Amino acid sequence: MKLNIWKSFNDENGSVSNTLNLQGLKWGSAVRRGYLEMIPLFGNLCPTRTFAPPASALRLTQVTNYGQMILENQSKLPTIVPLHLGYFQNAAQNHAMCVSAILDAGESREFKDACCIQAAQGGYIEEADERFIILPQPLRAKALALRGEENYSKLWGDITNFNQQIGLKERGHLDELKRAYQPELLQTVYHLEPYPNQTGAIFLSNNTVVGIEIAPDPEFWQELHTPLVMYCYAPLRLINRIKGIEAFQADTLEIDKLNNLDDLSLAWSELEARREERIHKLMQQIQNLTIVKRAVEEHKHNNQLVTIEMEDFVGQMVVRDSKVVYVSLSRL
Repeated sequence: MKLNIWKSFNDENGSVSNTLNLQGLKWGSAVRRGYLEMIPLFGNLCPTRTFAPPASALRLTQVTNYGQMILENQSKLPTIVPLHLGYFQNAAQNHAMCVSAILDAGESREFKDACCIQAAQGGYIEEADERFIILPQPLRAKALALRGEENYSKLWGDITNFNQQIGLKERGHLDELKRAYQPELLQTVYHLEPYPNQTGAIFLSNNTVVGIEIAPDPEFWQELHTPLVMYCYAPLRLINRIKGIEAFQADTLEIDKLNNLDDLSLAWSELEARREERIHKLMQQIQNLTIVKRAVEEHKHNNQLVTIEMEDFVGQMVVRDSKVVYVSLSRL
């Protein structure tokens, strides 16, 4: 079904809108594993290959000091640095970004407000070839609030609290998540695989929207999907389970009173209608979100990087020619 929530970043009078504006997106059937659910989104927000896909394009080429890292776009196209991108590296200090960014083709840029995500490991990353991660959802609003602050240890306390929530040692080592739960994190990715031509997703934890993620095109999403599911949203399953919270139970097919195939067909149609209505109501809730605060962080050519606050959500988006092309919003 078409998602007609947003039409353009400017209203008809040319003034800035107070809502997100994304025209032409459609949603598909939700998929769920226990506490975690994904509603896939479809539809290009700009022509394919306007931006290079991030895993192919980006390299962490150097950590110049703790909390300071150089990212290079090795593509011949501009690219968007996904919000809260990070790297795990053996025998060197792991780092993550507090912000997104727009990098031109071949551009190398130093970010001095990054954060160490490993409290006691010495050594600087010289170059990271591994796939990037995205900070876990419970850390994202905290990391974004620390943008601009040059303090390598600024996220250690929050990582410590996060580790405590998932039953790990209370210290500022985010790689403890990977060491302890790598198989389960991977299984979540297998259960929430990307659809063909998918360009975004609404993520829910126990029937509550916790993230809104939208990429410029399917190729970009294909490289963003796994780090988002595996490291950003899958940990919410761990937190719910460890807290002993009962998982949300969606509608299921009732077969006890079915007498024939016609009854089965009718029951299935009714189930699909109820599921569609539920998703429709969720989308209406998202449609009603309004931007409370906005700040342009970067203006490059015809692209803008904007930080936004929306009632219970914060994050960043990239606007190209007054059209939103990238969104990453996380519930507070």
